Amino acid sequence: MKTAEEKKEAIIIDDEPLVRADLRFMLEKHPEIKIIAEAGSINEAEALLRDVTPDIVFLDIQLRGGTGFDLVPEISPKSQIIFFTAHDEYAVRAFEVNALDYLLKPVSADRLAKAIKRLDVETKDQVTASKPVESLGKDDQIFIKTENDQRFISVDNISAIISIGGNYSNLRMLSGLSHTIRRTLKQWEEMLPKNFFIRIHRSSFINTNQIKRLKFEKNGTCMISVSGIQEQLEVSRRFAPQIKELAKLLNLT
Repeated sequence: MKTAEEKKEAIIIDDEPLVRADLRFMLEKHPEIKIIAEAGSINEAEALLRDVTPDIVFLDIQLRGGTGFDLVPEISPKSQIIFFTAHDEYAVRAFEVNALDYLLKPVSADRLAKAIKRLDVETKDQVTASKPVESLGKDDQIFIKTENDQRFISVDNISAIISIGGNYSNLRMLSGLSHTIRRTLKQWEEMLPKNFFIRIHRSSFINTNQIKRLKFEKNGTCMISVSGIQEQLEVSRRFAPQIKELAKLLNLT
């Protein structure tokens, strides 16, 4: 991102010319933002994003030829995204859970100013760490950002979450893929649906829907096999009793 003295380059992606014009007008009150391009459809936006890497993307959700979701993988992880929507409450909740800013149409000047102020003083990762999180449902989708990618994933497709130290954790997916992101286990604990994720170790959670096998050793240890993960995961002695109870409920004993 630019320094405080440099303008932040932005693009607007919305299929309504009047909305783009209104946003341009309000952004004139913010000389630190420079609009460098606009797009009015999925195809236009994809072509534009191949040519530019803006600091900020103002991205609508309902677009001609698709949705703003479709464009997320095309946007550089270096760009900050401000979503805006007329009525999609499900998307708004997904964005708020994951600390990406959003604006409801019609966009007000005051709300836009708050979003820009947040961009001015914090990086996207800092925003994620500082905002309170909301509890997820197992059918929700969440937005994740890695060093090289950003995408939406289904909560129920997460097989396990493992701390790798500091503020980072590794998402192990049902597909066998893994994603390293900036989020602590404490933050995950506040977000995860309590009835579907359980802690098995101070450094890991698992999705109870994805448990394949439990193996209890004579020395009291327990190993769990989870879908999408080749290696077995160890249950610490502290969490072994609740895993045994879970095993009975799931008929895994």
